[in-house]
Amino acid sequence: MRSWIVAAGILMIPGIAFAQQPSKNALASLGIKMVEPMTAKELADTKLRIDAELVKSGAAAFFDNVSDANGGKARHRASGLVCALGKKGQRVLTASVDQASCETKDGSTIYERTVEKAPEGATLETVAAKALADARREPGYAAATGVSITGHPRPGSGLPDHQTLRFLSRIDGHERVSRLQIGIVRGWVLTERQETPKTNAQPSGMGDVLAEATFGTGMTTQQ
Repeated sequence: MRSWIVAAGILMIPGIAFAQQPSKNALASLGIKMVEPMTAKELADTKLRIDAELVKSGAAAFFDNVSDANGGKARHRASGLVCALGKKGQRVLTASVDQASCETKDGSTIYERTVEKAPEGATLETVAAKALADARREPGYAAATGVSITGHPRPGSGLPDHQTLRFLSRIDGHERVSRLQIGIVRGWVLTERQETPKTNAQPSGMGDVLAEATFGTGMTTQQ
């Protein structure tokens, strides 16, 4: 019998054990997807596809293909940022020595991860203040409930403190709800953003809980 991993949005959480196999429909209702590990052939095909995508996007000089059975992905060499790749709607947006960003589209929801070298003397407060100032310049900006939440991970987890901003803005002419998490990881400013159409926005659920609990995990482990 194959093992399974849990994914919320683009967050892949390996190593979670269940006493009983949970209902996939029940988990889906909480915003959680069950993802079956790839076969050896699927993994080989995925690696080839991602190598070609990195070359085509001009990112091959800055990313390593680190795909495994749990999914296609590439890691930014300078920062350690891991991007999900290999499927429709997944792509690298920018790549250089000092910054990188990638995107995953899941239906009408967009997930984006960005890293850039932190300015000298940067703190969580200063980078969060800049993120909020940038958000306020977006067309139609309006603060949403819980505009700013500071996350303090469990001591010893190795995960960074971060702040979460929630706001409305108009993107490509459509009103969208954004959840933006920001923190500093090993001298890099990491931003994880989720955009959802306002008409589809749901109250904070399990996906939000996992996003808060796992912020920074994509940069903490070098392979």
